[in-house]
Amino acid sequence: MRCAAPTPSNWADYKTRFVQSDGRVVDTGNGNVSHSEGQGFAMVMATAYDDPATFKALWTWTDKTLSRPDTRLFKWRYIPTGDLHTPDPNNALDGDLLIAWALLRGGERWKRPEYLEASAQIRSAILSKLLVKQGPRTLLVPGVDGFVNAQGMIFNPSYAIMPALDAFAAREPKSPWPMVRDQALRAIRDARFGATDLPVDWVKVDTAGAMWTDPDRPPRFGFDAVRVPLYMCWSGRCGDPALDPVKRWWTSFRAAGKPAPAWIDVRTGEVAPFAASVGMASVADLALTGKASPAMIQNEDYYSSSLLILSQIAANERREKGKTASKR
Repeated sequence: MRCAAPTPSNWADYKTRFVQSDGRVVDTGNGNVSHSEGQGFAMVMATAYDDPATFKALWTWTDKTLSRPDTRLFKWRYIPTGDLHTPDPNNALDGDLLIAWALLRGGERWKRPEYLEASAQIRSAILSKLLVKQGPRTLLVPGVDGFVNAQGMIFNPSYAIMPALDAFAAREPKSPWPMVRDQALRAIRDARFGATDLPVDWVKVDTAGAMWTDPDRPPRFGFDAVRVPLYMCWSGRCGDPALDPVKRWWTSFRAAGKPAPAWIDVRTGEVAPFAASVGMASVADLALTGKASPAMIQNEDYYSSSLLILSQIAANERREKGKTASKR
């Protein structure tokens, strides 16, 4: 993996604004907490920008602070105030996948066997603890606790990080990972709802494998589901028909000369009273053009800045992969 680093000044600004010297990534839009997701985001970024020193700090803090004692997964949230910084021991699948993927990327890029071993341990724990069968579907649940009951399970389409699943399947072709990847892709294609036919942030999968909008959460294409096109395009699936409704949704606003709203309720058609962030708009650029926005993170918060940089990395890595393939 020797891709040219995209917009390095954005990475420098990101580290200044969101990454503490001890390796903790701060969510400035959410009380300065930290998430396993954010640690994974930044670790993936560090591999793209060839920054092993920052990667080491990020991984050291994550492993020391968020590792669960019972399994090689990670507590999903760190709260900087109070005495008990990780009161909820539950994990978050997206954070676990991102951390495992980043360790695999870093281990391969910098020839660090200890990173490769840690990635393998986390991948094994994910398969052991989070794989659930419902009818014909076998999917990864969002966390160890609270997402499966007698009626079915909860599935988050944005937690299906397709480039990570591709990397795991390529690394372990005789393991369950190819099946997990294929099942996740099928679920993404099936989990579209309402008149707009858009993916939503959270999905209920019943025991027969049927998919519904989660009755306990707003049925929105919003802050979570925006990562579905990000990860699909990053993995080379920008042309997948599953993204056609998303593209139509974003194109309709651009054709009218208006910014897309941050979310839409797929059941009622209600839209957010505010526009999508710069980072979300960059994901739209990636899906519609194959190129991410060249914008700088400037005054964007942690999540918008993360989406912006990740979409820039995705566009760059797809471009570099295309160049490599054309030379063969």
